[in-house]
Amino acid sequence: MLDGRPEIYLAGPEVFLPDPWARAAELKAICTARGAVGWFPMDNQADVTHPDPGEMAARISRADEQLVRRCDAIVANMTPFRGPSMDAGTVFEMGLGKGLGKLVVGWTEDQRRWQDKIALLGPLVETPTGLRDADGNLVRDFGLIDNLMMVKGADFVAKDFAAAVDFVVTHFRR
Repeated sequence: MLDGRPEIYLAGPEVFLPDPWARAAELKAICTARGAVGWFPMDNQADVTHPDPGEMAARISRADEQLVRRCDAIVANMTPFRGPSMDAGTVFEMGLGKGLGKLVVGWTEDQRRWQDKIALLGPLVETPTGLRDADGNLVRDFGLIDNLMMVKGADFVAKDFAAAVDFVVTHFRR
């Protein structure tokens, strides 16, 4: 907590946008307006440069992990990214936060069921053993927006970012 306001790690694929800093400013402004402090992953990466790509990646990972540890909560963008599911790095950050006992809140404006998103990759077939994808893999229908471990592993999943922040602020005011 910073001056009584929860500190929130803003997990998501926004770091890959053409102008990630503009989106970071928008998200942080929403946090501030609702009584929280938002931390964007790139806020902790000023000194992570290195000529070796592998070492650079390791430094970014360590910097992000430090920021997750510092914050009171994780608010994760679960919107599909580069496929039917959420960003893999965001998945890791949610799991790290959960493992550290942090409040983990997801959000997505894409409310389609996960199996409908998977169907965009190829036809789904109903079989005697369940719904299967084009490769024959089971697609379990729980009526969720993503993999059950992500949706049910989160403490709450909101329909937009502002609602996710509101949940965090309310949680810490109890």
